[in-house]
Amino acid sequence: MTTQPSTSTYVCLTCSGKFESKSEIQKHLSTTRHKSVRICDLDEVLECEECSDCNVHQLAIVRYGLNDMSLLCNLCLEKSNAESDERPSVNYSLSNGALFLKLDQYLKFRDIECARCGSDADLYVGNTSSAGQIILCKNCLANYESQNIKFVSENDDEFLSELLGIKDFVAKATSQRGGGRRGGGRGRKASSRRPVRRPKKEDPDAEARRLHYQMSKQSASEIKAGSTVKAIGSTTIRKLNEETSSKGKERTTKAVTSKTFSSKTGKDSKKSTFKKGAIVEKISTHKSEPNITVKKDNGSTKSQSKGSKEQEDAKNNIKHILVKNGQSSNGRNSALDSKESSKSQNLTSSRGVGVEKKRITSKSTSKSTSKSNSKSASDSAFKSASKSTPKSTSKSTPKSASDSTPKSTSKFTLKEGQQNAVSQTQDNDLILPPYITKYHPSPTLKLSYANIEEYFREMSFNVFLEDQLTNVSNIIEPQDLVIEWYEDQDKKNNQYKVSIPMTPEVINRFISDRMKKVKKDPFMKDQAMFLILNDEIPWYGRVATVDEMKSGKNKSKRKAGADYVSLVITLYRWNNQPLPKTVHAQHLKLLPASVPVSRILNAMESLSNLSFIKMLLGKEPIKQIYFNNRVNFSTNLNDSQKAAIQSVLNNKISVVLGPPGTGKTSAIYETIIQLLESLNTYPILVVAASNIAIDNIAEKLLPKHKKSILRITASEKEKEYNKAHPLFDICLHQKVYDAMPLRFQQMQDDLRRGTGAISANGYKKYLQEKYQITKQQVAQAKVILTTTVATGGFQLKSLVKCPVVIMDEATQSSEPSTLIPLAVPGVEKFVFVGDQKQLSCFSLIPSLSTSLFERVLLNGAYKAPYMLNTQYRMHPAISEFPRNRFYNSKLKDGINEKDREMKGIPSNPVYFWDTKGKAREQSVRNYLREDRGYTYSNRDEITYIQQILRILILEKGIKREDIGVITPYSGQRDLISSVLIDDEIINPNKEELRMEIDIDDIRNDSKPVNIHIVSGILIASIDAFQGREKDFMIMSCVRSNPQGVIGFLRDERRLNVALTRARYGLIMVGDVKCLKRGDKLWREYMEYLEGKKLIHNGDTFEYL
Repeated sequence: MTTQPSTSTYVCLTCSGKFESKSEIQKHLSTTRHKSVRICDLDEVLECEECSDCNVHQLAIVRYGLNDMSLLCNLCLEKSNAESDERPSVNYSLSNGALFLKLDQYLKFRDIECARCGSDADLYVGNTSSAGQIILCKNCLANYESQNIKFVSENDDEFLSELLGIKDFVAKATSQRGGGRRGGGRGRKASSRRPVRRPKKEDPDAEARRLHYQMSKQSASEIKAGSTVKAIGSTTIRKLNEETSSKGKERTTKAVTSKTFSSKTGKDSKKSTFKKGAIVEKISTHKSEPNITVKKDNGSTKSQSKGSKEQEDAKNNIKHILVKNGQSSNGRNSALDSKESSKSQNLTSSRGVGVEKKRITSKSTSKSTSKSNSKSASDSAFKSASKSTPKSTSKSTPKSASDSTPKSTSKFTLKEGQQNAVSQTQDNDLILPPYITKYHPSPTLKLSYANIEEYFREMSFNVFLEDQLTNVSNIIEPQDLVIEWYEDQDKKNNQYKVSIPMTPEVINRFISDRMKKVKKDPFMKDQAMFLILNDEIPWYGRVATVDEMKSGKNKSKRKAGADYVSLVITLYRWNNQPLPKTVHAQHLKLLPASVPVSRILNAMESLSNLSFIKMLLGKEPIKQIYFNNRVNFSTNLNDSQKAAIQSVLNNKISVVLGPPGTGKTSAIYETIIQLLESLNTYPILVVAASNIAIDNIAEKLLPKHKKSILRITASEKEKEYNKAHPLFDICLHQKVYDAMPLRFQQMQDDLRRGTGAISANGYKKYLQEKYQITKQQVAQAKVILTTTVATGGFQLKSLVKCPVVIMDEATQSSEPSTLIPLAVPGVEKFVFVGDQKQLSCFSLIPSLSTSLFERVLLNGAYKAPYMLNTQYRMHPAISEFPRNRFYNSKLKDGINEKDREMKGIPSNPVYFWDTKGKAREQSVRNYLREDRGYTYSNRDEITYIQQILRILILEKGIKREDIGVITPYSGQRDLISSVLIDDEIINPNKEELRMEIDIDDIRNDSKPVNIHIVSGILIASIDAFQGREKDFMIMSCVRSNPQGVIGFLRDERRLNVALTRARYGLIMVGDVKCLKRGDKLWREYMEYLEGKKLIHNGDTFEYL
């Protein structure tokens, strides 16, 4: 235990005066109004426990009865009082002359610990005449050998009396509190909530953090201020009143129903009549809290709402929206109804003056009723996606054991009758107000934009559709929301407020199991949110404030958790229509945006570089300066590489074309060296959509520049970059871990393992420590390497200026994702390196499948991109067709046949094994986004692949690590992996399947890019293998059918990637006849191979 001295030396931080007694410092501060004081013996500034406010005139030591003490500022005390009905029993402040008199008592109480083990949890205090005061934890007390000492628990109401000798009479509170320091007292709220042990180390950033906190608190207060009115028909959340009785019986309370519903908007009151059974609820105009009433869960049942069927229905519903908007998931335009087309031409993106009312069928669904599956445009447009969903002939079906599940016990539930009210009005048509119009995105790729707001609206709507499709389970339904509109003139169309009950279902959806232990909020500040009207019309905003709130009897329980979370959401500036205040709440949903989409929208908000904005608009040519700098290149480069580097050094925006094997990594490496050494420019940020592209650059920099480079990975990838990884030593997460104190290292280990009890306050301090170390490491780095989306993470928030960003594999980053590094503070130079002849990013939204790299080439804004024109990867026989066909003979070989000679391998190492229709494809239904709802496999082709692998490994002596197997479809990838795992020759050690997940773009939530590894052999889709290479590549073409249908194998970019991965040998297995019939390009390639006599149709593999 830390013993606090009865006397101390105090230093006034305003005038630097020293004072030896409490009375002197008390008098000095009272007369001079100086604000801050340091306790010299503890090397500690006197400050608020909660917000670190050190204005002593705002501080007070407060005591709750005889078992709890706190040191709080007035604002935090008011907040505490607002959250709890209980008030402090005693208040010691500078104004009443008692602050310093009681300071020793508070410090002793705050810093007590077990005398034996040092634990600060579950403490007991006892006083003896001989040994003095003894403090032990519960565990040590059990082993303490004394029978005559009375120990008092910290949860006891007499704890402070025993510890500090306080004998004041204090009346017991009328409402129960949690016991003692564990019960929510501010000073000793929990062992994890008490301040850090003193003395503490000097923190040079403490003052800046305090200032930031105070400014944030003031800003949040200003944002939340103002009167609000509930949305029409907004749900009233109800809370359970009592715990289940010992017999397991539950009491129920009937909901009151009425025929009318009255709402109040501003000064005028308007009445609207609803069907019988609607709930009568008074619309709250309270400034901060929705109307909360109390109810017991009655154990009733409800239809299963989160099953795969509902998600499939929801996706079909959203796909229907895409069709109506002129988009389809396969990248082609859908035929629009002529009547709908003519209407859409009359729609405007203005405030909607003069626009006729439109009737749109509501797609909102009630969780308490089964869905109608009647035929619609959605069914016909996406027939294949809904075949497995049974149809119902009625709009609602009765509950039964088969279609309903027992309702989980939760703190909140809807009133009985209110669910019926919602379901009864579900089929009502929504009358769209004249001031709200539906946004119609461009049905084709838009190459230029009139202004930046138009551009942001287009991108925002597309990423909204993407998130809506891929995160169906995250949509918060109308019955789970309380929406409030602001009435203040400056806020009414700029922000709104939502309250969401903290039910187990909400907690499980939005908080991981390990984060539950630290009571992490389900939503966070600056997270993007979509307010959705009728599943079609979004408002884009971000969370400005997050407050956990209590209601009912829980207000008086300091220990009780939050009942609901209250969010104030401010709209992004490019929203161009008013909030839907006259629309019934049943038509409104909330979708918390995924992490990538949140970062994209926030990047839009902060993007300010005029050169980049002009590039995004695409109306003006990008300026290109041609100047031959005197540069001493550090490595051997060809002329095309040197010219590209010169362009980067001269221009703000550079576009470099890098076909396969042309030394993109070498060119990027040399560019970095020249920027660092010749121009003294740093830090340099290097980004790419995939981790493999970033790692290739980092590994090239590692030997000579280890001390100046920093590799930042996404949190879920950290475990892969362990001690066995070559980049382990330069990874930020490892550097931070090594620099953290032992207790925080232990805390991080506990978080990762999901073990140990970590308090919310302890977690907060861990994050503060982690951020400070991260800030130091980032500040020291000259080259930072990370993925495109990870650029928007907290690690780079401290960057004041980053003059250069280099983006590798630029076609793999979607255009919205590219905005994240474009918005990094202080970027002056942006370099795109990529190849538009290879695969771009995949998206269910066609407009998102084109990268910004491709668009600036398509719209002609970048007139003369620099092309790296010499390939050093492939045997000339392998590169011949792609060089001439895809790159119009502008790409040349930098190596010859002798450079790729290998004993036992034929002089022309290209081999196509024709199955002659003997290995037919199989269609496999799945729900992976990369396969658009279904995939294909070909089991018989795998027997060919097994034979090839055995010959290469056993007869040719090729190492397994030098072989890659690619296929167009994930179904075939999975089947190949499962077969090879059981092959005793290919996998003699019976190694388990290993999987790597790569790519970090909008689609990262669905994890589409999987790499399988079987005994060292890489097995992947063609898309996933882009950016990689192997000595020998085997390709399974899969498609084999009499009709000659080959699906997306027709994409020439996919064929280009497939043909350009191998260094020494390329072997393919497929049905020549089917491939020739399926596509002109494949027919051309088959005829090329036939002319070279490289197609074989024997029963055995002969690679001679």
